[in-house]
Amino acid sequence: MKNLAGNKEADITIKEELYLAGIETKNFESIGEVPYNFIGKLDDWTFKRAWTYWIASVEHTVDGLPLDIAGKMHEKINPIKNDILGNSIRSGGHCGCPHPKEFGAELVYSKELNEELNKLGVEKKERTFEKISKLANENKLKNFKQYVNCYHIDDQIGLNEFVKTLREFYFNKFKL
Repeated sequence: MKNLAGNKEADITIKEELYLAGIETKNFESIGEVPYNFIGKLDDWTFKRAWTYWIASVEHTVDGLPLDIAGKMHEKINPIKNDILGNSIRSGGHCGCPHPKEFGAELVYSKELNEELNKLGVEKKERTFEKISKLANENKLKNFKQYVNCYHIDDQIGLNEFVKTLREFYFNKFKL
């Protein structure tokens, strides 16, 4: 993606990239390094353009991609570069491109999760993100939900594939 920092013609590129991905544009005045008047909206996701990438995020963690869906998208082969999509659709915006499971998607705390942690003998002061993620990755927790609620997306193929994943997820989520 083009570096749009300071580019006074950024709106043209932004609208083009959103159009190619099938993302609706909304008026919005930026105050950052990229001067723009449009953002993208798709379901609960907001897309804002940064220097050379898109920031896709949701306001509420539970509106993010569940860890299993995020993992499948990460592992999918990029049809152009012949590497994994996770190298251009980065969980949490992490520049090391870790798998969403390794990145540690955001936790959703619940009564059931606390009960499980109590049964496992995990003290309240030990209930860190890292500890809970480790227990989840070891399949020791049943009522545990993780979501990826933010991505940095580095190229048009990644943006298009991200949208494809969102559409499939939301379609299946609400399918009767």
